[in-house]
Amino acid sequence: MLNNLYGNPHSENKPAKVSGDMVDEIRLKALRFLGADPEHFDLVFTANATAAIKLVADSFRDLAEQTRSGSFWYGYHRDAHTSLVGVREFTRNGEHHVFAHDQEVEAWLEHPGAYHRAIDRVSSLGLFAWPGQSNLTGRRLPLEWAGRVRRLREIQGTYTLLDAAALAMTCDMTRVFGDPSQAPDFTCVSFYKIFGFPDLGGLIVRKDSGHILTLRKYFGGGTVTMVKTLGGGPVWHISKGAEMTEEGGLHDGLEDGTLPFHSILALGEAIEVQRDLYGNMENVSRHVTGLVVRLYEGLRGLRHGNGGEVVRVYEEGGEEVTGYGDSRRQGGTVAFNVFGEDGGVVSYDRVEGLANERGIYVRSGGEFYLRGGLGKKDANIDLGICCPGGIFTALQYEPWQLNRAKSAGHRCGESTMKLLAMLDMLTLFTTGPHGLGVINDLPTGYISPSLLHLLSTILTTPPASYERASEQ
Repeated sequence: MLNNLYGNPHSENKPAKVSGDMVDEIRLKALRFLGADPEHFDLVFTANATAAIKLVADSFRDLAEQTRSGSFWYGYHRDAHTSLVGVREFTRNGEHHVFAHDQEVEAWLEHPGAYHRAIDRVSSLGLFAWPGQSNLTGRRLPLEWAGRVRRLREIQGTYTLLDAAALAMTCDMTRVFGDPSQAPDFTCVSFYKIFGFPDLGGLIVRKDSGHILTLRKYFGGGTVTMVKTLGGGPVWHISKGAEMTEEGGLHDGLEDGTLPFHSILALGEAIEVQRDLYGNMENVSRHVTGLVVRLYEGLRGLRHGNGGEVVRVYEEGGEEVTGYGDSRRQGGTVAFNVFGEDGGVVSYDRVEGLANERGIYVRSGGEFYLRGGLGKKDANIDLGICCPGGIFTALQYEPWQLNRAKSAGHRCGESTMKLLAMLDMLTLFTTGPHGLGVINDLPTGYISPSLLHLLSTILTTPPASYERASEQ
């Protein structure tokens, strides 16, 4: 960027043409990095993974409004990120369902009609979404669900959306895209989470399913070839994405406005640096698996002088069926809480504060699940970690323990300390000696460090193949 002038790719001047050519080249490079064959997949650049999810949601809402029912069915997994949960608000008449666990998804795949109250014909529109990796525990969910949904005649109008923002950080994505017939219809990723820079997201679209996105109503600058606004009669527009040619593709009709082309240029450099340092994502996956096993075993082995546990790790099915050590079942995240010598929970915000003082940076937080709270509606109060269903399950809360918290006036974005101090003053809860992140002797959240490939000698000795990465 110091030596060249780049312009808006939607223009025809020389700097713009240079930018456009480089964006096209990097789009293909990113697809191949993810293991997605450009013949079968397209990449739509977005601001972040959430913007990619919303693009899909907008398209399904707009298409559904043209159907007889005026809506679409939406199913999502308990471990879904808040951005996936939000898609349900585009449905009508409660046509959405949260799957409480993997076994319920399996039951749906065996008897799909039981979960589609409004479906009276196989072509009815539906969308099933799930995370490739839980934001809460790092557990990796089955990837074969996409292919199984596609093969079911009973729900042939149901498409699949995979949130791979967490998964793609340390996973060889050929597991997702290697067989196009088994891949999700739509997959969102965060390049920021993979590389650290640039701040950019993407939606990988299976081309055989891309027509759904061309039916959205909104169009932005650069996405249309013609627009009628004056002269009487009906108004109309022609989307670039609807007229796919050798020169253009689906993405041309979906990337509204000026592309963040400087960020996209940086993405091309990030991919090259990643390959130079680590070779491929399978190397990254093996390395991070070794790191997270070391962390997991170290945390579980900590004991107080009286023999009591210092750390409790949250994992699906318990330690007897742990996925740590198996990269197909577990990513580089460990969710845990810290306990004092007296057995009481140490507030997660206190743990994070102490970690900050020592130069250790983790993510902590939680969400309160409220059933039948103010207005008789279920609700989640966000305290910094966006995995509402998973937290409620992992911390083993009963609805009655929190059913008055919403009436205390908390709103998303307020600090944990402010919220819990307010609840304490209102005598809604009793806080313990270990901090305000504990109510009625129960944790309100957890600590969740995520390990990436840039960690090397901090936790374990890296393989010889990572000597260059360690030097960097």
